[in-house]
Amino acid sequence: MPIYEYDCPSCGGFEVLQRMSDPPLVDHACGSRVKKLMSAGAFAIRGSDFHATGTNAPPACEAPKGEGCGSCPSNRAA
Repeated sequence: MPIYEYDCPSCGGFEVLQRMSDPPLVDHACGSRVKKLMSAGAFAIRGSDFHATGTNAPPACEAPKGEGCGSCPSNRAA
């Protein structure tokens, strides 16, 4: 279940664990009207084919050729 963020004018921001099919909250426990906020997703794509740069290029190795580990992409023949 995702965590949704809301803003309460009286209490400030708070988070609620809700199902995606649940309707958004309208009122807070204090009785004030709340507003649902947009927030960044909390997931990351991991794996050998995905890099933070958005390319499929292997990361550069800092060790001189031959001194890095055998599985280092920079030691593979092009």
